[in-house]
Amino acid sequence: MNLLTSDRFKLRYLEAADASAKYLNWLNSGVSEFILNKPESNSGLVAYIEEQLADKDVYFYGIFTLDTDEHIGNIKFIIKGKSRDCVEMGILIGEKAWHGKGVAKEVIECFASHAKQQLGITKMQLGVDSANTAAVSAYYKIGFKVVDDGRNDGGLSMLWEF
Repeated sequence: MNLLTSDRFKLRYLEAADASAKYLNWLNSGVSEFILNKPESNSGLVAYIEEQLADKDVYFYGIFTLDTDEHIGNIKFIIKGKSRDCVEMGILIGEKAWHGKGVAKEVIECFASHAKQQLGITKMQLGVDSANTAAVSAYYKIGFKVVDDGRNDGGLSMLWEF
């Protein structure tokens, strides 16, 4: 599953060469306000990408437009649990021009379809800051539901069974 495609996007594993100034800028701007533990330098970003690639339980994709191959964001899935039927998900749409255009829904559903067929994954979970209302709304539209896991940090835990 190194390359997945949807109607408008392709998801491909990120590589060290993708550690661009543009990508680093996303991490130092308001679009990454809710992302924790961000690399702060190009070398840190390269190391982070290489660390993700080395972990067999991580699927770390760049989101690229099909028509122009523009890198507009990233999405990461980590296989969780002994049954290996669930992934934890995180997403960053770095390019503001793509905010509010259904990118998250399209790429999350794209991965879910392939993951269910090829890996037997049937659940996706995530944590989201409740103040990130755009993300919370997008997750509800996909089918995520809030679950109580005892969080008391202002965040929501959400689960989607597909």
